[in-house]
Amino acid sequence: MTPYRLRAAALALALGGLGLACDSEEAFPNLDELDQLRSLHTQARQPPKDGTNRVDGVARAERLGDLLFHDPKLSRCGTVSCQSCHGGDGRTVDTATAEGCGGQRTLRNPPTVLNVAYSRWFMWDGRADRLWSQAVLPLTNPVEMNSDATVVGARLAAAEYRGEYQALFGRFPEDEAGPTLLANVGKVLAAYERTLVRIDAPFDEDVKRFIAAAEAGTAEDDAAYLALKTFVRKGQCVVCHKGPSLSDDLFHNIGVEDSGSGAGGQWAALEPLLDWEFNAASAFSDAPAGTDAVRLKTLRTQANQQEMEGAFRTPSLRNVALTAPYMHTGAQATLEDVIDFYNEGGDPAGSFTGRRTDTIVKLDLSDEEKQALVALLKSMTGAAR
Repeated sequence: MTPYRLRAAALALALGGLGLACDSEEAFPNLDELDQLRSLHTQARQPPKDGTNRVDGVARAERLGDLLFHDPKLSRCGTVSCQSCHGGDGRTVDTATAEGCGGQRTLRNPPTVLNVAYSRWFMWDGRADRLWSQAVLPLTNPVEMNSDATVVGARLAAAEYRGEYQALFGRFPEDEAGPTLLANVGKVLAAYERTLVRIDAPFDEDVKRFIAAAEAGTAEDDAAYLALKTFVRKGQCVVCHKGPSLSDDLFHNIGVEDSGSGAGGQWAALEPLLDWEFNAASAFSDAPAGTDAVRLKTLRTQANQQEMEGAFRTPSLRNVALTAPYMHTGAQATLEDVIDFYNEGGDPAGSFTGRRTDTIVKLDLSDEEKQALVALLKSMTGAAR
């Protein structure tokens, strides 16, 4: 047992014996909180392989995906590329919604593609279960790139793409069936997007140092004490923003005002995902009977409307200072606004679909605690690889 654990155990026994345990706040971190902090720290590591995409990690596919990601001629209007909604340091836009073909606006704020290789679900409502299949959605969305297999195939027939496509997939694009072509384009786009990694943030070193201080019994003297205590205990941020990716990669209804057509969240997206021709269990998956496909099939029997209605995916907090505005609606302009939103327990009941998650309650944070949280969030910006 470490010196920290010995001291913590002795203190708990002493307080319990004196009947004082309920009269004063427990020292931070307790043993469970220390374990939570350990789970947040990450060393540089490779993201898991995507078995449903046979060109994942293939350098040639990554290079082709890079070119296609930046090519507006994949869109029907010829002016919108993937980069249009996923550019800059934050790999998103600085407005609540993004502009697509013909000046149309997207329904939601575009999620960042930074560190997307670590994600299990995609889009705010989880209507794509693989990164390569997610790439098909903006391509074919009439509000975004308004494209189809004919437009994409014609572009891939260009000299700079045709031979590369054939080298990767064994057929020239003009000889490919439409859905297969779209799936393969999604796979090379995903191969490139999975290289967009920014981890190794100052936050990781701060957590590592704080853990050492806690084990030495000097946690309160550490510069990160108030911020981490608020993040883990009073703010309860760690309930959803946990693990090395700082996201549970699950879906929650946090009570964001939304009266739009997409307000149903995960529940509204479930059946379309399960019946979609491009999901992980489809014929276009390179592992249609793999783990991802099995997980997908269990959703049909385990779905719970009360939990899923109005629920949206927990975004990673890594690089969050680069990705304003926030929430799926883009309603919160700054990190300070986000902290105030949670401090108030979300938006008023009745302004959103479904039932608010039980853990979203008023926090009564002090100004000092709010400022400490904002500084902590800013420290989560990672170094570009």
